[in-house]
Amino acid sequence: MATFIDEILADIDWRVSELATLKSIPIRYSFRPEHKELQIKYTIPAIYAIWEGFVKSCFVIYSNHLNSLSISRFEIAIPLLTHQLDSECDFNNPRTGFESKQRMVSLIDTLLTDIVTIKPSVPTESNVNFKVLNKILERFCIDKVPDHYDTKLNKLLLFRNKVAHGDNSISVNMTHVTEFISTVENLMLDVAINIEHNEKNGSYKK
Repeated sequence: MATFIDEILADIDWRVSELATLKSIPIRYSFRPEHKELQIKYTIPAIYAIWEGFVKSCFVIYSNHLNSLSISRFEIAIPLLTHQLDSECDFNNPRTGFESKQRMVSLIDTLLTDIVTIKPSVPTESNVNFKVLNKILERFCIDKVPDHYDTKLNKLLLFRNKVAHGDNSISVNMTHVTEFISTVENLMLDVAINIEHNEKNGSYKK
């Protein structure tokens, strides 16, 4: 029977295959130089899409696994419980009226059942950069990824945002494609390793 980590690794395998295909296209096919340049440029948003898709998929799988454990409200880790309540109640929403505050309290009351069910979603905040990734990991009581990913991941986000928003001020070549693919592949594996390690240590409990 496949475990949750097997599901995450299978997802990574598929994404690595997609990344390999993206990397091989400019080499495998005979494009006119300007067409090759265009293809390489728009590979960057595709690399980022694969990365963000992994983060979402990974934590859906992990949330489903945690839900299968039937964790009680009295043993669940506070960051994880806070994540669940925030996902349902949207704590960033300023509730100035007393009626809206009552509705939130009523919702919290219904959510605080004996067994906590984690909503399978994560706040990606439009861009899963280094800071956002570590905030997501913190919500799920998972060790943060090493600091050396800060510059690497944020560089991918810089290139992706400029290309995706039609900014033609940045030049993209195959060296960048190779660099970003390597960053994403290594990050996916490190996130998976941290999740497996923390789950085995029961970090989801107080």
